[in-house]
Amino acid sequence: MSDNRKISGLIPYKRRDGEIFVFLQKRAKDARMLPDSFVFFGGGIEKGENPEETMLREIREELDFVPEGYKFLDSYKFENHLEFHIFMLEVNDDFERNIKILEGEYGKYFSEKEALGELKFTDEGKIMLRDLCKFLRA
Repeated sequence: MSDNRKISGLIPYKRRDGEIFVFLQKRAKDARMLPDSFVFFGGGIEKGENPEETMLREIREELDFVPEGYKFLDSYKFENHLEFHIFMLEVNDDFERNIKILEGEYGKYFSEKEALGELKFTDEGKIMLRDLCKFLRA
């Protein structure tokens, strides 16, 4: 049996003036996992779920939002036994008005440069962000 923690998440993003902005969750200081960090919205895959079902459930639980038109970006396995299945969704300027932050302290848009320079954004997140931006520019 694998000791990997399997996680599925969504990267809401928007483009403005040639730049890519991603919407990240600020985790609470007392969060069990990754306290006081910036991360993508999502969570652990439960028994009987596939990555897409997990992402949809987690986004409903964390943002009170049902994503439509999302696409699969990629799967990632890291040495720290984390396995991520990442989906992406281009959102419009109304996105923040259409969600309600139910987990974490808040959500915030970051430009690619800001996110990559953010010390509280995980290294795994930065790898996935680079891939997202590379994909969107291809």
